[in-house]
Amino acid sequence: MSPAKILSEALALLSSEGFENLTMRAVATRANVNPMTIYHHFQDRDGLIKALAESVYADVAAPPEGAVRSRIEGLLKAYRAKVVRYPGLTLAIFNRPAVFPDHARRITDNLTDLLGELGLSPSQALLWVHILVDYTHGAALAVATDANGPQPAATDPEHANYERAISELLDCLEV
Repeated sequence: MSPAKILSEALALLSSEGFENLTMRAVATRANVNPMTIYHHFQDRDGLIKALAESVYADVAAPPEGAVRSRIEGLLKAYRAKVVRYPGLTLAIFNRPAVFPDHARRITDNLTDLLGELGLSPSQALLWVHILVDYTHGAALAVATDANGPQPAATDPEHANYERAISELLDCLEV
């Protein structure tokens, strides 16, 4: 079985059963492979979680063109959409900080650079990265853990509120 197929099954398991039930044995059972196959591809549970995150966040990026502010908004909206869709993965990363994915680092570095383009000093940009990312996590996880379950961005009742809040926060930077 290919690593991509194993990741697909692991992500489905994580989404349906939660972080605590994401074990190599459970993934192997779901993927119908020997657990050693998973260890061969991913070494251990942390390696599996990191590979899941790399796969999910690979396409999250700021739009390549446009005003800096709209690029920041685009990056945050794309990231929020992934957190809403895969809250279990976000919680797994929170539980295992050692598996912080390279793509997450790339996303925060991109956000830091964009905030610098707005004229923020490096220390201000870092502070605002934390504010914006933490708000994004909280807003996305609140929607994703709603009793009705995760909502696609197009039908997410809190999506407009999120966009308005991000706009208000970014307004503070353009004073």
